[in-house]
Amino acid sequence: MARKLAVKSASLGKLLFLVLVLVLNAALFSRLMFGSGSIYAWNALKEKQSELSQELAALNEQRASLSREIRLLKTDPDYVEKVIRQRLNYVRKNEILYLFDKNRQDGSWNGKTTENRP
Repeated sequence: MARKLAVKSASLGKLLFLVLVLVLNAALFSRLMFGSGSIYAWNALKEKQSELSQELAALNEQRASLSREIRLLKTDPDYVEKVIRQRLNYVRKNEILYLFDKNRQDGSWNGKTTENRP
């Protein structure tokens, strides 16, 4: 009888240990899947890193373009004249400047004329 009780006690101990291990594994698995350092959070960080890398590449491209424009503005008088004429609507003597409304959709002409005559 004592032997049966010892076997039951050992079986009960093994069963309790197994339940404890299973509960611990379930807790660790839930933390791995849903915790702050989880797989889902890691995937979200990878997506954010990808977005930021694309944004960085676009900003680097824009910076390079602006650097080229600055260099041209400092060194190329023809480019400076072109920029002034385009952006500030300057004209030379005996030139006529026609300004068109870029926002018009119907195709009708509603331009303004600026003349520079001596």
